[in-house]
Amino acid sequence: MTQKSRLAQIMTHLQQRQTLSLHDIMALTGTSRDTARRDIIKLADSQLAERNYGGISLPNTFNKLDQYLDRQNDLLTVKRALAQRASTLLAGQRLLFLDVSSTVTCLPQYLTTKPAAPGLLVTNSLDVADQALRHAAYRTRILGGPLNAEQRCVQGPDSILDLTKFHFETAVLSCAGLTADGVYYAYEDDIAVKAALKQQSTQLMLLVDHTKVNVTHNFRLFKPSDFATIVTDQPLPAEIAAQIPADRLVVFEGGTTNHD
Repeated sequence: MTQKSRLAQIMTHLQQRQTLSLHDIMALTGTSRDTARRDIIKLADSQLAERNYGGISLPNTFNKLDQYLDRQNDLLTVKRALAQRASTLLAGQRLLFLDVSSTVTCLPQYLTTKPAAPGLLVTNSLDVADQALRHAAYRTRILGGPLNAEQRCVQGPDSILDLTKFHFETAVLSCAGLTADGVYYAYEDDIAVKAALKQQSTQLMLLVDHTKVNVTHNFRLFKPSDFATIVTDQPLPAEIAAQIPADRLVVFEGGTTNHD
């Protein structure tokens, strides 16, 4: 298949789906990673599509996440409130995983009470590790593997292998979007770690602020019901809340906490 034919095929599917990942394009065109990357560059240079982390989208349709450090101060008061509430639900747990997220990064400063026995906090995030070393009453360990400069985290097969050494009481995650259809993430490189966490944890906890609700993104990974606890700052829409048992949903509104 010529590049012209491949590009036409990619654009047909892109018009239908709005976004395509690198692996989508490889599967669609039957080409190698390098060829798919060249096709992506060609479409972007021709201004027919926009490149994003992990693939392409139609112009102006992909709400690209800001770089991690640029998001640190967005909704900081809300993120701290969510993290503080989550910390009360984690009291006494000895083995925790904290995922890469500007919201989850706020959590270690509230994990200041030592569990009955020595506790361990594991993360793939440089910033979570830094906050844990400064504040948390836990020993801190970061997964092994290559560093992603944009997301400031560890990724790759080594980190997945490292995860298999543990079984966490709770893994705490955030997300890029939450709808009745599922929990969404922006980056393909994140998916393998998060999927492994589901297998290596007794339960998952989701911290999500109202700006992520009814928002979709590139990759749908979990169902809302996969989380033992969802902590949020505003009541969820009925179609989402209906999937979550009342005792699993914690709504933190204006300084008060309700089980909705």
